[in-house]
Amino acid sequence: MLAFNMQVVDIEAIAQKANSNLREAWHLGCTGRSVEALTLASQTLADAKSRSDDRTAALCDTDIAWYCLQIGKAELGITHVRKAVDFWKSNGEPIQEAYARAYLGWLFLELGLPEEAIEEATRALDLADRTDDPRVQSLATNVIGIIFWYNKQPDRAILISERAVELARSIGDKTFECWWLINLGGAHSEGGYIAQSLGQQEEGHLKLVRALELTEQALDISIEIGDRWAARICLGNEADYYSHLGEHDKALQCMVRYQAFQENSYVRDRQQYLYTLGQIHINGGNFVEARSLLLEALDLIGDGGSFDSYIQIYLYLSQAYEGLGQFDLALETHKKFHHAYLQNSAERTQQRARLAEIYYETKRFKEVAETETKRADTLEASYQKLQEETDILASAVYLDALTGLYNRKYLDSRFKELESENRPYSIAMLDVDHFKSINDNFSHMIGDQVLSAIGTILRNQLRITDQAIRFGGEEFIVLLAGPPRGAADVCERLRSAVEHWDWSEICNGLQVTISIGVAGTLSANAPNEILEIADQNLYAAKRGGRNQVVA
Repeated sequence: MLAFNMQVVDIEAIAQKANSNLREAWHLGCTGRSVEALTLASQTLADAKSRSDDRTAALCDTDIAWYCLQIGKAELGITHVRKAVDFWKSNGEPIQEAYARAYLGWLFLELGLPEEAIEEATRALDLADRTDDPRVQSLATNVIGIIFWYNKQPDRAILISERAVELARSIGDKTFECWWLINLGGAHSEGGYIAQSLGQQEEGHLKLVRALELTEQALDISIEIGDRWAARICLGNEADYYSHLGEHDKALQCMVRYQAFQENSYVRDRQQYLYTLGQIHINGGNFVEARSLLLEALDLIGDGGSFDSYIQIYLYLSQAYEGLGQFDLALETHKKFHHAYLQNSAERTQQRARLAEIYYETKRFKEVAETETKRADTLEASYQKLQEETDILASAVYLDALTGLYNRKYLDSRFKELESENRPYSIAMLDVDHFKSINDNFSHMIGDQVLSAIGTILRNQLRITDQAIRFGGEEFIVLLAGPPRGAADVCERLRSAVEHWDWSEICNGLQVTISIGVAGTLSANAPNEILEIADQNLYAAKRGGRNQVVA
């Protein structure tokens, strides 16, 4: 007890009141009332600052970051959580620092900054593993899973997100289990979309059905614990998955259920509801209703809606106008989409991704495989895949932000290793045919999408022991392990996959082919010499009429 100006101040009672407020705020944030949670936490923060209670202030700043993430105020969340990170680090509280860094990584990803996201998420997981706290391990693991999902590596995202869900279940945390199941479903859906775009309809269907199953589990939990925010996400995601499966009636039923959970929703939720419902109506051919919904969603951008959704709303709105035969408006809206896309791409390019491999990932999953025998088969297969890759990775691996492939820095380090290795291999050099014409006739934005799609094709078609690299511009290199005689067959499969890709999904009238030159260790010894021969064979393929493989 302290006396100031004849008034007695009970320090312990004040601290208990602050902790009670934070618990109440967290309950609000876990039951779909994050605006109320943010308000209460902010009031508690102001009171803590007035008393110079730095630790309580740091607790407030940490929790506020999550509430900001929920309602789409990423920049505000980063402002708060950075202060928390500094406090927890300077005061030697690794568990709290891990929470704060995990939230910071997630917020960075929301802003399209994968480089910063992976750095913070990796630090968070390292701290969590050192403290052996399963709850914060669950959070940090989940964030890393989301990063892989957002960067179109669904297989790894699924493996990591499954671990996050299991950690949440091991401690009986229903809220975390629900949230991480939603993300696990999202990773499966990404795999389904990629499979569909590659023409693998059956595999795509199975992955989307699995996404629906997981999301339904999350929905059941959200209803059980009263989390209306999570329920809205679940129903919006399920509607999207059904729509991609062509089951438009079920998608609309999800959106009808969505309305029952709209109490305490936010601008971002409302925009997502309108955008998703508009997309479903477009897929079902109801362009009048879609136009009305998308125009309403567009109006919300100034009130705090998502800019990424803003770009997609323009795209779907142009499709709605086209479906209605309003071609002038369709063209005008598509131009706005184009401008917004370029603006967003320019901002993202300035923050070039360095999606490094998570160095201790293999070790961690090996430990899981040894201790969790009930999932031994699945985890062992995943571990073997990771082990094969890490055996050939240099100590620092860099990826190309546009395509998700390795970049030239990786190629340079790999060439140094190949010079000392005594194993047969081949090098294929790929070039997109008439790429300048694609940029000139369809736009540089479409050209970027073509390169990104080729990156997806290469990742899905190559063997686990092969590596694809974006060499520069529209040129790619593939390092093919094993005897050179099989390399031409692999490259022919790549050439065919590109030729038969449904490029109309990117733009009507678009056709893309590639030319490939191949050389191997039977032709030369040094990797640079092999690359030079492959380059010569590439030019021979182009002189021979393009869209062919020359070995």
